[in-house]
Amino acid sequence: MRARREEELNPYIAFGDLTLNLVFIMIFFLAALLAVGQAGWEQVRFKNAQEAVRAAIERASFSERPVLLDPKLRNDPPGAQRWAFPGRRVQMFKPGTAVLTPQGRVVFLEFARALRSELRWRRIRVEGHTMPPFEGRQESWSLSALRAAAVADVLTREGGILAWQLAVAGRGGQVRFNGNAGSPRDPVNERVEVVVEFAE
Repeated sequence: MRARREEELNPYIAFGDLTLNLVFIMIFFLAALLAVGQAGWEQVRFKNAQEAVRAAIERASFSERPVLLDPKLRNDPPGAQRWAFPGRRVQMFKPGTAVLTPQGRVVFLEFARALRSELRWRRIRVEGHTMPPFEGRQESWSLSALRAAAVADVLTREGGILAWQLAVAGRGGQVRFNGNAGSPRDPVNERVEVVVEFAE
């Protein structure tokens, strides 16, 4: 009976258990820290490249300057910038078509020139957006995709961006310009957004 009590109170076993528990807690803490901090690290990692592209776009002489959207509004990959062309002052497309106006063409060529001056990005995704449809009407998938393709054509044929660096997507009226806060009938919902990706 006495030998059993000494074994139960053995300080080496208690110290070993405590050490093992601390090791498990540290491993769990480090894993959680890495998982949560990965997205933030990607943003820090590409911060200089993002700032260089932003500065090049701010230096450019646009008739309508693109708007840098808050990354929290979209589900973009870490290390990406989303530039919107809502056409507030310059009408980008002829109404109801995917034909760029001469002023819209100039805006996108200026954007291509700014991107070419800072070649620290990896890929560009051009997204076409249309007005959200009225209830009971079809989504404008084809018009949004054709508008994105028209911008991609200008960026590659006249803007000097290589075709393999581009991706095109039609989003229809899925996402309003200001997220769900904006009005569905606001004309800025009919726009093009260009996502510049910096991640390797």
